[in-house]
Amino acid sequence: MIATLAASALIALMTSALSPRMGRWVFLIPAIASGVAFVYFLTLAPAILSGEAVEESIEWIPSLGITLAFRMGALQLLLALVVTGVGAMILAYSVWYFESKTLKSRTVGLLTGFAASMLLLVLADDVILLVIGWELTSVFSYLLVGLNHHSRKNRSAAQTAFIVTTAGGLAMLVGAVMLGSEAGTYMLHEILAQPPESTITTVAVMLLLAGALSKSAIFPFHFWLPGAMAAPTPVSAFLHAAAMVKAGIYLSAALVPAFADIPLFRPTLIVLGVATMLVGAYRALLQTDIKVLLAHGTVSQLGLLMTIVGIGTKTALMGGLAMLAAHAMFKASLFMVVGTIDRQYGTRQLTKLGTLRKDRPLLAVAATLAAIAMAGLPPAMAFAAKEAGLEAAWEAISLPGVPTWLSVLAFAGIVVGSMGTVAYTLRFLIGTFFVDSRLREALDDEPFIVRHGMWPQLVALFPMVLAVLGIVSGFFGKPITAALEGATASAPAGEASYLALWHGFTPALAGSAIAVVGGFIVWRLFGRSMAAPVEPRFSAAAAYAGMMRGLDRLAVEVTGRTQSGSLPVHVSTIAVTVTVLAGAGLAFASLGAPKLVVADSVGQLVVGIAVSVCALVAANTRGRLKTFLLMGIVGYGTAMMFLLHGAPDLALTQILAETVLLVLLVLVLRHLPKYFTNRPLRGVRWLRALLAACVGAVAGLGALFAANSRNEASISDRFYELAYSFGFGRNIVNVTLVDIRAWDTVGEISVLLAAATGVASLIFIRTRVVDPVGTLRGRRGRPDTSKVGPGWLRAGATADMQGRAPMLEMMTRLLFPVMLVVAIYLLFAGHNDPGGGFIAGIVAGLALCVRYLAAGALELAEAAPIDAGKLLGGGIILAALSLIGPVFFGGSVGQSYDYTIEILAMGEIHFVTSVFFDVGVFLVVLGTVLDFIRSLGAGIDTQWRNDQTPRPSAHSDRTVPVRSRGAQS
Repeated sequence: MIATLAASALIALMTSALSPRMGRWVFLIPAIASGVAFVYFLTLAPAILSGEAVEESIEWIPSLGITLAFRMGALQLLLALVVTGVGAMILAYSVWYFESKTLKSRTVGLLTGFAASMLLLVLADDVILLVIGWELTSVFSYLLVGLNHHSRKNRSAAQTAFIVTTAGGLAMLVGAVMLGSEAGTYMLHEILAQPPESTITTVAVMLLLAGALSKSAIFPFHFWLPGAMAAPTPVSAFLHAAAMVKAGIYLSAALVPAFADIPLFRPTLIVLGVATMLVGAYRALLQTDIKVLLAHGTVSQLGLLMTIVGIGTKTALMGGLAMLAAHAMFKASLFMVVGTIDRQYGTRQLTKLGTLRKDRPLLAVAATLAAIAMAGLPPAMAFAAKEAGLEAAWEAISLPGVPTWLSVLAFAGIVVGSMGTVAYTLRFLIGTFFVDSRLREALDDEPFIVRHGMWPQLVALFPMVLAVLGIVSGFFGKPITAALEGATASAPAGEASYLALWHGFTPALAGSAIAVVGGFIVWRLFGRSMAAPVEPRFSAAAAYAGMMRGLDRLAVEVTGRTQSGSLPVHVSTIAVTVTVLAGAGLAFASLGAPKLVVADSVGQLVVGIAVSVCALVAANTRGRLKTFLLMGIVGYGTAMMFLLHGAPDLALTQILAETVLLVLLVLVLRHLPKYFTNRPLRGVRWLRALLAACVGAVAGLGALFAANSRNEASISDRFYELAYSFGFGRNIVNVTLVDIRAWDTVGEISVLLAAATGVASLIFIRTRVVDPVGTLRGRRGRPDTSKVGPGWLRAGATADMQGRAPMLEMMTRLLFPVMLVVAIYLLFAGHNDPGGGFIAGIVAGLALCVRYLAAGALELAEAAPIDAGKLLGGGIILAALSLIGPVFFGGSVGQSYDYTIEILAMGEIHFVTSVFFDVGVFLVVLGTVLDFIRSLGAGIDTQWRNDQTPRPSAHSDRTVPVRSRGAQS
C-alpha cells in the first residue's frame, strides 16, 4: 500500500514534467499505473474478504507515538477499487478529451496527485493521517476546478468549494483530535473496536460528521458541487462524481458500527440526506445544461447514499456501499458521455440537442444503460442497492433503537427522492438523444459543429465499459453481498439481508414501483420544459454569498480602522501589546529571585558595554549610513559574545549573516536620502523612547526569569550523546540542525525561501532574471561579454572608467575561487567541525556579492547564470527528499546512515547521508543571497536607469516617487 501511494506521488511529479513533450498521451502513464494498482488491490481481496486486514506502518515520531499507519479492510478495499478502477478509465478517456495544444502541463499531475491523496484518505488508519489526506483532496480539487484561472467563474467556483470543504475539514480535525484523545489511541480500527462513551465522544463524532457532510455536498453544504462543474469534464467525473464526494459517505459508513446509536447520529444523516435528495432532484429538473443537470443529480444521489447509510443497520450499510460503487460507475459513465457530446458538438444545452441517437448510436446505448442504473431500474446493481435501502428503512420501523418517525421519513424520502431521480433521468436521456428533431429545430435554429471520424465514434467505449459493468453487476448480488459482509457485520442493529434483483412482493418493491410511475408523471408534468433556470431568491448559495459579502465588508471596516498605514503606529501597537501582556504575566507570576551573573570574563563585560553603547547611539542618530554601521557593530559584538561563550558555530554564522545584511543595507542605502529626516524632533520621541525601554526591560526580564525557571533537565543534555549515536558527527550544532531537529530546519529554510520570493516580487513582475544592460544579450539569455575589453573580471571593462576600482577587481579575481573552495570545505566539514550548509551558503553568497560590488550587474550575471528560484526550489526539494528517502530503504523518516569509503590517494573518508540535507540547505541559502543581490542590487540599478529620474536630494526628508517597470523605488 505504501509503495502504491509513493508511486502515485512520483508519477504525479513525473507526468507534469513530461506533459509538454508527450502532450495528451501523457495521461496513459497514470492510467496504466492506476490499472496496475487496481489489479494489485484485487489480489488482496481474497485475504481481506476472508476476514483478514492488510496493515502497513512506518514509525514517524516514536517518542510521541505518531506512526504512518495504513490498514485495508473490506470497506477500504471497496473505495480503493473505485478510485483506481474508475480513475484508470477516466485517465484513459482524458487522452481523447484534452488537446495537446491547449493542455496545461499541470493537469495530469494534479489528477494523479488527487488519486494519490484519495488513496491516502481511504487507506489511512491513523485519524490524523486521514485528515491530511482529506485536506489534500480539497487542495487538489481547488487547483483542478480553478485550472483555467483566467476565468472568473472557475476561480469563484474553486474558492467556494475550497472554503466549504476546508471549513468542514477543520471541524473534522478538531473532532479527530478529541476522539483520539478520549479513546487513548489515534488508530481508527482500535477506536471503532472499543469506542469510548462520553459527552466528549458525542461532540467529536458530530464534528467528524460535519466534515463528512461538507465533503459530500449534503444540505446545507450542497451548493458548492454544481459550481465545481466548471472544471473540465474528466475532473468532474473523477472528483465530483466517483471519488472525492464519496469521502464523506466513506467516513460515515466507517463510523456506523461504533457510533450509530449516538442520539444525533441517525437523525442528522437521515434528515439532511432526505433534504439533499429533494433539493438536488428539484434543481436538476430545472436545468438545460446537461452537465449541470447531472451535477444536481449527483447532489440528490449523495443525499440518497447518506440517508441509506444513516439508517445504521446491517442491511442499510450493505445497500449504501453497493449504491456507492454503482453510483461511481454510472455517474462517471454519464459524465464521460456529456464530455464527449461537449467536445464533439460544442454545446451541452438541451435546447440544441435531441436526436443524437442517430449520429452517435454507440454513445446513446452507453448513456441509456447508465441512465437505467441512475434511475434505479432493474437489472442494474443500483436497483438492488436501492431495494436494500428501502428494505432497511422499512425494517427499521420496528427496531427499538431507531425512532419510528425517522424510519418512516427515510422510507418516504427514498421513494420521493427516487421519483425525482427518474424524472431528471428521463429529462436528460430523452432531451439529449430521443427528442423529436423538429422540436429541437423549433427551439433553436442555430447549427452546431459535428466532429466525425472513427476515433470520436470509438470514444464511446469508455463510458460503455462502466455502464455495462453497472448493469451486469446486478446479476451478481450474492457474491457482492458476501464481499461486503466484512464491512457490514459489525453494524449495530438489524439482520443482514442480501442484494438481489428479486425479493418477492415486498414494501421495498412497492416503493420502487411508486418511484418509477411517479417519476414518469413528474417528468411529463414538469421535466420537458426548456425554460432557462432561475436561481431561487432564498437558497444556501445565496446565504453563502451574503455571508461572504458581509465577511468581506467586515474585513474592510476592521482594516480601515486598524491599519492606518503608519509604520510607527503599527510597531508601537505591537510594542504596547508585548509590554502589557508579557509584563502582566511577569508581574503576577510567582517567580523566585533569579540568579544573575553579569559576566564570566572581562572580555564579555567589555563587549557587552560596547554593544550597549553602539545600540544607544544608533537609536539617536539621524544619518542612515552611521546608523547601519552602528547596527553592524552591534551584530559583530553579538558574534563576539557567542565566541566568548564557546560557541564558534553561532559566532561564525552571526558574523557572516551580519556581513550579508550590511552589504544589502548599503545597496539599498545608495538610493535613499542621507538622513532619515530633517524635521524638528517632537516630544512624542520621549514617549517612544519610554516604550522602547519598557519592551527591552520586559524582554530582558522574561529571558532572565525563563532561564532561572527550569525545573527539569534540559533536553539538549542528551544531544552530546545523540550527536554521534544518531547523527554520526561531533559538531553538536550542525548535527542538531540536520539530524536531531531536521524538520525545524526545513521550516527555517522555508521562511528563507518565502522571504527571498517576497523581496523579489517587490522588484520584479514576471521573472527573477535581470537584464543588466538591456542590449548585451547572448544565447540562452546569458550576457554577451565577447566584445568587452581586457580586465581583471569578464565584465569589468564594460564599466565606466570613473567608476572602476582596479584594485578591487584584482582582489575579487583572487578571492572569488578561494571563497568558493572555502564554502565547499565548510559544507562538508560541518558535521564534525564548525561549518555546515547554512554557513557555506552565506560564504558562497558573499563571493557573489564581491563579484557584483566589483563590476556590477553584468559581472553578477556572468558569475551566476542561473535563476535564483531554481536554487531555492531545488534546495527545498533536496532537503525534503533526503528526509523522506530512508523510508524507501527500510528506514525511518530523517534517519541517517554512515559509510566509510576508502580512496587510494585520500585514505578513508567518513560519509554521512545527512550531507544531502546540508546540500539542500546550502542551495536555499545561496539562492536567497543571490535573490537579494539581484533584487536590491542589479534589479534596482536597472529600474533606476530605466526610470531616468534624478536621485533624491541628500537633504530631502523623503524619497521622490518614481515610476518603475517592477516596483517603486
